[in-house]
Amino acid sequence: MRARPEGTPLMEQVWEDLLFLHWPIEEAVIRPLIPEKLAIDTFEGNAWIGITPFRLSGLRLFSLPPIPGFSEFNEINVRTYVVHEGKPGIWFFSLDASKVIPAIAARVFFGLPYYSAGIEFLKAQREIRFDMRRELPTDAQFRVQWTKGMRLRAPDTDSLAFFLLERYALFTEAAGRLKMTRAYHHPWILDEVTKVSVESTLVNALGLPEPQSEPLAHFSSCPMTVQVWAPLEG
Repeated sequence: MRARPEGTPLMEQVWEDLLFLHWPIEEAVIRPLIPEKLAIDTFEGNAWIGITPFRLSGLRLFSLPPIPGFSEFNEINVRTYVVHEGKPGIWFFSLDASKVIPAIAARVFFGLPYYSAGIEFLKAQREIRFDMRRELPTDAQFRVQWTKGMRLRAPDTDSLAFFLLERYALFTEAAGRLKMTRAYHHPWILDEVTKVSVESTLVNALGLPEPQSEPLAHFSSCPMTVQVWAPLEG
């Protein structure tokens, strides 16, 4: 799944200043929110729920230049990890974007639960912050602040970090039909995360209990070019 898919990608985009926050969660808690066709992927018996804020730029259809005014925005997604017929991927519970048009387009074409939200990004040397508020259809807020530490070596393939971060497919379902969308990028280049502080109601907005423990955090500041293929029947 880490290999570049065959054919021509549908679009290309650049991700940077991406923070992965994860908490272990009981599989039974999230099972009702995930299609029966998908198995929940676990690591040493634990399912995981994640919140991932990042900055997106250079959004374009693969054969066209970026569209001015719509190619850059901030995003925050809430996710877990699933597997279907041996293929590991991501299931998104929600995605918030700071631009309305890209959020609508992603809902229509990919079937992803995108929302429009105000998302502020601030960066001062090694101190970084995202501040987000969604008002419709349900109120949700998120704020995180952290300090970037030293560069880390690549995670081992049998590690929890590799299990959580190295994902190259996402699944969606509409009208009982499962679809898989492939993505390709180089492996994550990670930095240490210190002094992380999180305030969130994003998970609670899903009808789930908000995590109360300290998150497992990973950060990638390096711009990462990501290619995305059109969704296919799963």
